Amino acid sequence: MLKKAFIIWVQEVKLSEFLAREIDAKIIISCKKYWGRFAIPIIFRYIIQGFDTYRKLRQIRPQIIFVQNPPITAVLVVYFYAKLNSAKYIIDTHTAGFIDRKWIFFHPLHKFLAKRAIWNTAHNYKNLEILKSWGIEKSSVLQFYTPTKKEVLKENVKLSSELEDKLNKRAGLKVFMVNRFAGDDAWQEVAETAKLLPQAIFFLTGNDKKISPSVKSTFPENVILTGYLRHPEFMTLMERSDVILALTKRRDTVLWSIREIMALRKPFVTTDSDAIRHYFSDVALFTNHNPKDMAAKIQLAIKNQAELKEKIELFLEKDAIRWKNDILFIDKIIAND
Repeated sequence: MLKKAFIIWVQEVKLSEFLAREIDAKIIISCKKYWGRFAIPIIFRYIIQGFDTYRKLRQIRPQIIFVQNPPITAVLVVYFYAKLNSAKYIIDTHTAGFIDRKWIFFHPLHKFLAKRAIWNTAHNYKNLEILKSWGIEKSSVLQFYTPTKKEVLKENVKLSSELEDKLNKRAGLKVFMVNRFAGDDAWQEVAETAKLLPQAIFFLTGNDKKISPSVKSTFPENVILTGYLRHPEFMTLMERSDVILALTKRRDTVLWSIREIMALRKPFVTTDSDAIRHYFSDVALFTNHNPKDMAAKIQLAIKNQAELKEKIELFLEKDAIRWKNDILFIDKIIAND
């Protein structure tokens, strides 16, 4: 039986963990951001993680290696390991690897490594078009796995006393925003939307230390900044909310969070883009991020929640078959090689 490994250079990526499980691959996580209390400069981080990855691969000695990209540096380490140890590799490239400015600079290296992989996967058809334009024929779309509710929602998870207080003492609609306060997050538009729905409470997740106190002071009282939440707390708060917002300003991106939202059968509003509409037109409500439009879609989501839940159930039945076929295809690629 072939030994397989899955390389990840970030702390927590549920979608890759589920994929690794399905293909029976050992997860190798190399992520060293801090030395004690001090942040490690990115170049030294990658050097440390590179040596850590290579050492762990030597211990496991896999014949097939999946590697999550970005960063392309992780793929480069896998390439050298494969070259020196008669192994093969598959690159699983996320949207950022194709369209983020810092990774576009490394596209020549990406092309070089992609041509030497036995296969390349992309998360949506827009990303696949880029691989095909590079002449990478050994490539296909591999959409995300949709987890079950049990896989993403743990029992008896306690939220902070502050969040419990907000949930229990304030009546009305509860809106949860999947958010990191990153450049592609529409948190400013959501804060403006909250002003139009004063009867609702808006939970904005993510490390709010990234924004200034002066900006926070402009938020209405019904916006609650949760701070960074570990995944169990994140999912628990999502489950206890009524409508979920999954938004991105980054083009050609299909959000993993939509899969977690559907696992909970929650009505959701997401970004109106070609890529997201292509995959979720039957189950989502779409917004252009305009606060008035977003407020209307939130109200429509709660009004039609029973109908939307039924549509999600039908989607998940079909999607389970799709996922099974995708994994059979990947298994066949590995076996044939």
